[in-house]
Amino acid sequence: MMMSTPISEILARTDLEHIMAFILYGAENSRISDEPYDIRITNATRPIVNRLEQIYPNSDDMDNAYSDLTQALAIYQNVYMEIGMKAGAKLLHQLLFSDKGGAKVEQ
Repeated sequence: MMMSTPISEILARTDLEHIMAFILYGAENSRISDEPYDIRITNATRPIVNRLEQIYPNSDDMDNAYSDLTQALAIYQNVYMEIGMKAGAKLLHQLLFSDKGGAKVEQ
């Protein structure tokens, strides 16, 4: 006898963070946050900014280090945004042009 997942559980996991975690890691992300993006970014960047400020007390050196870090992270972000867009497009294509049996729907 096959046990099915209740619809309420399926719908509860139908959000971007759960889908992102599954695509990136192959599992549910147990640390889903309900905080706004700006708060999550601030909380995540605070430790590295504090560390850079301790390492580089001179404001010019700190600015250069912070600039290097943000440039590297921007490239990282751009690559993962592109991968995410491609993954989304692939999922949309499958949703629109194939059925469960694998037979292609006429385009």
